[in-house]
Amino acid sequence: MADLRAFIGRCPTVASSGQGAGGSYRFSVAPGPRLGDDSIHVRCSSTSGSDALECDSVLIRIGTTLVIVQELGNRPGGDEHLTQLAEAALRKYQTTGS
Repeated sequence: MADLRAFIGRCPTVASSGQGAGGSYRFSVAPGPRLGDDSIHVRCSSTSGSDALECDSVLIRIGTTLVIVQELGNRPGGDEHLTQLAEAALRKYQTTGS
């Protein structure tokens, strides 16, 4: 998780090319819930022309397992349920092991 934090700090922006007009992705570590043995909230925003979308994720490490909860295609600020989803996913994993 420390390596992921450092990587995002070193390479926060990625240019994309391919179908249609090129765009860019910007990654950052955002404040988020402290879950499991370690957790990180990764904020991703993408732009293509005048369109902007966010795709936030919470990654939770429990021992050697990684639980990832991702919200795709939100308008900026549309991640209000991400913390609750991550907490529920962690409880399910702790209860069922999957």
